[in-house]
Amino acid sequence: MPPILVVQSLSNELERVILVPVIHTDTESIKKAREIVLEIRPDVVAVELDRTRYHQLQNPQSNDMPVPPSTGDSVMDLMNQIAMLEKSLGQMTGALAGAEMLAAIEAGREVNAKIALVDRPIEKTFQALMQVPLDEIYKLAEMIPDATEQVGDGNHGSIFAMLRDEDKVDELLEEFKKEFPALSNVLLDQRNIFIAKAIKSILSDVDGKVVVVLGAGHIEGVTRSLRKMIEADNAC
Repeated sequence: MPPILVVQSLSNELERVILVPVIHTDTESIKKAREIVLEIRPDVVAVELDRTRYHQLQNPQSNDMPVPPSTGDSVMDLMNQIAMLEKSLGQMTGALAGAEMLAAIEAGREVNAKIALVDRPIEKTFQALMQVPLDEIYKLAEMIPDATEQVGDGNHGSIFAMLRDEDKVDELLEEFKKEFPALSNVLLDQRNIFIAKAIKSILSDVDGKVVVVLGAGHIEGVTRSLRKMIEADNAC
């Protein structure tokens, strides 16, 4: 996977957007996010965080994660499992989940860029997850222990190699959408639209470049959504 993806523009607005695909818990992604921001020196650095997640990264000992209602215990269990998987990966690589976002923010402040948190509030994502059929929740929850075991067996290198391959990421996304259509809609599609709207709003507020640091799985969807929004505006 290339370290940086520049959106092919249909307008001056899109020419100003630089999308940076990263892998959570990956030391290479931390380095690349920082280097690209320092090189581009954008007006804005936008990152895949909301205020709650940013606060947690700044205060790792805090317990401010919003807890869903008791009817959503299975959802909370799933999110906890995903968090534990990321923690296991982070322990293997020495890079905590979210460190690449903090690196981009730090670099942005060094070049006097504005910082934008463009992910959908995690509370909204929890609420949406409550509407996902339980069979999808249980099915994914059953798969995560196997992935965690692979990490524990020292196979994280092959996992990251796969995630750095753009074609492999596309294949994984297609497979995930097929196996978990409702989860994919909540965790990917809805958030991609939210992020694209946030980027579009930023573009209307600044004249310079905008560096957007996103998990690799969001790049294609955000690009597509943002392109559609810009095209719709241009057609008016």
